[in-house]
Amino acid sequence: MGIMEDEIKSRTKKKKEAEELQRLGLELNKLSVPQLERIEIPEDLRAALIEGKSITANNASRRYRQFIGALMRDVNIESIRLALLQSKNEISVKFDPVKEARMWIERLLTGDLVEMETLLCEFPGIERQMLNQLVRNIKKEKPGTKTSKSRRALEQLIITQMSPK
Repeated sequence: MGIMEDEIKSRTKKKKEAEELQRLGLELNKLSVPQLERIEIPEDLRAALIEGKSITANNASRRYRQFIGALMRDVNIESIRLALLQSKNEISVKFDPVKEARMWIERLLTGDLVEMETLLCEFPGIERQMLNQLVRNIKKEKPGTKTSKSRRALEQLIITQMSPK
């Protein structure tokens, strides 16, 4: 026959490829709109992904995933995977000041003076006396209270010092 062996795909292989495109479309759908704007994809696919964010009904979202998978058949998948990987790396290196402040608080609560000196050197705008007082108040409170007034005040103090001026 005239058809080459490589061109013949089984139904199972076609289904697996379609499911893979749908999974990739689902990953793209998790990105924010500005991140989608940075990725080089066709406009109709971008518009479908943005519109798909508003669909919450189970059957409708399943059909829409299939639609996005169908749109992705004509797109270079490797470039999209590379762009997804880059956007995930951007997300993972984003600076979270609240998380950083909480880490500093836990380090300060160990009672190590080196940690306090390190914090004061890194953020010279923090007053030593106020820092000592807040740490002392946090230590006096019950261990189970995470959101005490002193803890929130210290967290806010560290966050304001972290933010660029």
